Amino acid sequence: MPGIRLDSVSKVYDGDHLAVDELSLEVADGEFMVLLGPSGCGKSTVLRMIAGLEPITAGDLWFGRTHANRLQPKDRGVAMVFENGALYPNRTVRENIMFPLLVAGEEPAEASVKAAELARILGIENAIDQLPWTLSGGQRQRVAIGRAIVRRPEIFLMDEPLSNLDATMRTELRQEIGAMSKDLKATTVYVTHDHVEAFTLADRIAIMRNGRIEDAGTPEQVYADPGTAFVAGFLGTPRINLISAVVRVTAHHRVALDFGTQSISLPPVDRRSLILSHHDGATVIVGIRPDALTLTPTTETDNWLTGRLRALEFHGNQWFAFIESDLNLVNPDLVGQPPPTLPTTLVAPPTPHRRSLRSPRRPQPPEPPPCTPTHRRSDLIVQLDAPTSLRPPTPIRAAVDPTRLHLFTQSGHQVARRPRKP
Repeated sequence: MPGIRLDSVSKVYDGDHLAVDELSLEVADGEFMVLLGPSGCGKSTVLRMIAGLEPITAGDLWFGRTHANRLQPKDRGVAMVFENGALYPNRTVRENIMFPLLVAGEEPAEASVKAAELARILGIENAIDQLPWTLSGGQRQRVAIGRAIVRRPEIFLMDEPLSNLDATMRTELRQEIGAMSKDLKATTVYVTHDHVEAFTLADRIAIMRNGRIEDAGTPEQVYADPGTAFVAGFLGTPRINLISAVVRVTAHHRVALDFGTQSISLPPVDRRSLILSHHDGATVIVGIRPDALTLTPTTETDNWLTGRLRALEFHGNQWFAFIESDLNLVNPDLVGQPPPTLPTTLVAPPTPHRRSLRSPRRPQPPEPPPCTPTHRRSDLIVQLDAPTSLRPPTPIRAAVDPTRLHLFTQSGHQVARRPRKP
């Protein structure tokens, strides 16, 4: 099976809308890569360019050692599953699954046997002679998956195939997709906006925003060590607490993070202390996940944040406390690079099969504006280990584990980023 390489790929619509901006990504042979991000960030456009359904404006696409920009979709060895299944309404389940085999010239009898075997594996054998309109949403997606994999494609593309299903069906099909991918050993690119799907399926995740990749790595890497404030805010439920702070360096070169009337200190052995000790007065963004905070009635710890309990939420197996405070919380969606603008050197080709273009090197974009408090409420979210007898508006003290802080610059990039293994 071939790997996939996108080399500075861009996509422009209507001559002025930049949907994908010089995106580079490698998907290894047999790897399950998830493109994750909010609606409109360019995930599906990338998938369609890989499939050949959209021409590439600039850059290069490679399948292994084969340059694929000018390959017709039928010659790419790619199978794609869409959000709505896209089944033939006048064909039965068997006929839908058989169709790619018949187009490839296989005998109808042999194709029918393969379709029946695949329907059994997918758990839809009892519906094999029914029409799509008689099936549930989960069954229709199984048929779409079966039609895609019946020819054993080298590359498997999936565009939010579970988004229209209920929670139970999503869980069931998610497990089946993961198992099938491992069995087929196909190179897979899967698009979703759901971080739970991404965490459970992916070998690696690429988080997209405004047509660019913000961060890429294993699920553990992008969650525990997010490269940007946007990635930290996008991953996890409820969202991470992102707070604007000012660096204060003490006389003994200790580093404190001031949140107005409150502050916390970094351990001297923390490598970020050494970096920030040279930036007294700088504004940074401090990320604290709800499970890195602990409600405490004592002042035994040196690091805590205070406020008043506004609300408690029960999430089935967890409680979350929402604490009103004087902290300046920052909206991660508004931190970082501004939306991309179309470079004047990037011109769409007149035909879909024109040789790919490479735009000249562009100047670096201007530094984005400083982060400002944008949250509707200055609520600090704390995960509780057990139910509490506290009720609003009780004064609250939340101890902070400084070793679990995430620190970002004003532009949203991680302070002291450690290089990742490829």
